Amino acid sequence: MRTPFKLRGILSNLGAFALSLSLIASAWSANDVYAPAKADDVRSQVLTWAASQPNVTDQQKQDLAAIWSAEPATEEPDRLLDLLARSFAAVDPDAAKLVSACNGSASVLVPPDGAFLKQPGRDAFLVANLGLFYGRYLVERRMFDEAIEQLSAIDPRRVVDPASLFFFKAVAHQGLLEIKPALTTVDQLLKNVERVPVRYSATATLMQADLQALQEKSLGEVARLMSDSERRLDLGRAGEKVQGVQERIISELDEIIKKIEQQQGGGGGGGGGDGSGQGQAGDPANDSRVKGSEAPGDVDKKKFKNEGNWGNLPEKDQAKAKNDLNRNFPSHYNRAVNEYFRKQSERVAKQK
Repeated sequence: MRTPFKLRGILSNLGAFALSLSLIASAWSANDVYAPAKADDVRSQVLTWAASQPNVTDQQKQDLAAIWSAEPATEEPDRLLDLLARSFAAVDPDAAKLVSACNGSASVLVPPDGAFLKQPGRDAFLVANLGLFYGRYLVERRMFDEAIEQLSAIDPRRVVDPASLFFFKAVAHQGLLEIKPALTTVDQLLKNVERVPVRYSATATLMQADLQALQEKSLGEVARLMSDSERRLDLGRAGEKVQGVQERIISELDEIIKKIEQQQGGGGGGGGGDGSGQGQAGDPANDSRVKGSEAPGDVDKKKFKNEGNWGNLPEKDQAKAKNDLNRNFPSHYNRAVNEYFRKQSERVAKQK
């Protein structure tokens, strides 16, 4: 049966109207304010969830009731999240395995299996809150890639502890040096979440200042990339992502060193006796510039060719170069500089 022309027009207009409403809803969601759940509401909701499970036993119901009666009354959202995880584990076998693995003290290189959280038909209340419990565990174990995947799928309106969701998500983004997502998430935590614990708000404020001050292609960024590379290797990850991070480290250090060469090689130019041409007065100091480079002195430009061959320097000259860099840059960059020389040597050896 064909749809009449007028009816098709009405349906089309209704579809457009529905799309407009969805766009408006999306715009509103950016300004949503999230509040932690109240203990009585959480207890009521988890008991309702348990009663709806098809295979729940009377013993499991008693165990669940005992979890909430044995604990002193609390309104702390992170404690409520822990109670909720234990409640899910008391009834659901898959939840029990995941919670047990997350509560274990053993150091693991492979995260616990949380694939069941993506199964169709799973209760949204369980998926959101057990997913947050799992995501928090992943961040604490520095498994940031897996944590971002897990936490990004969670609707903050469904969790009992929205502050933890945004905080741990921001930590994971920061750990991966994803600056814009990290800043966006921190901003949401500080502006869109009610009753944020002081430990979260204070740390998030420091994170925000730190990330805003971080400059691209600076030794500060390289040092963080080095930490990310070491983290991945500590977790037994040696695949394409690690190699990509390491190549980025080499590339950025190459650019930084070229800037140093230009500063040292171009500053003495005109041959004036007072050395006033060296260094630009009023230039802001930053991580990608050698502090103290205004000091007079001649530079042997043969040692500073733009060919990336620092790894081929004689051992004595290489040690001197490293000492110069270590003396002029903050101490926590030493590791990045040493790694640069090692990687350069390896790269040159492969080319032979």
